Amino acid sequence: MRKFSIFFSSLLLLLTLTTFNPNNIDTSFQLFKIKNIEIKNLKILDKKKIRNSFYNELQGTNLLIIDEKKIKNILKDYDLIDYIEFKKVYPSKIQIIIHEKETIAIINNKQNKFYLIKNGEEIRFFKNEVLEELPNIFGEQKNFLKIYNALNELGFPISEIKSFYYFDIGRWDIILNNKKVIKLPVENFFKSLENYLKLNKKGNFEKYLIFDYRIKNQLILN
Repeated sequence: MRKFSIFFSSLLLLLTLTTFNPNNIDTSFQLFKIKNIEIKNLKILDKKKIRNSFYNELQGTNLLIIDEKKIKNILKDYDLIDYIEFKKVYPSKIQIIIHEKETIAIINNKQNKFYLIKNGEEIRFFKNEVLEELPNIFGEQKNFLKIYNALNELGFPISEIKSFYYFDIGRWDIILNNKKVIKLPVENFFKSLENYLKLNKKGNFEKYLIFDYRIKNQLILN
């Protein structure tokens, strides 16, 4: 009880001797204004452009409270950004860690172009040197993810693929950078891809450019 009395008396004395000025709050907030912005983890998007976008919205704002509306205003211009993380470095610096979506192909459907994300999402096309290396999809991308997942499962070198062509009957052709063409059947394309990988390891199949698996249980070479 005596300890509580001492604490209460001390608190009362502190309040009595302290002068409260609302302007002090504004002064303290001035100490944490954002002056430096560091962008980290970018692999595809233009770092300078992204940094300028964040500077335009956040420079001079308070480091203690990040305005969510300002962040959303930036992200609406960058469909490739998946999510971002903030690391505050007091008194005036913020690190922005950007996580980009994983693009797997460029969709060319009639006169429209999009980037295809690994989860099946399509985002707006924009010119980018890094993404130019992605394989192109011509036609609709129906069941494309099944083909793509099968290629990954088999360890197929996707970087060697130039383009995919979709046909309305529901099958695909794969064109490689070395001009070889793999014509897949509508069904059981996994076995066809598996067979191609086995044959490709054998030197005596290098002269063939077309591997046609469209007829069930047959392979036509050309």
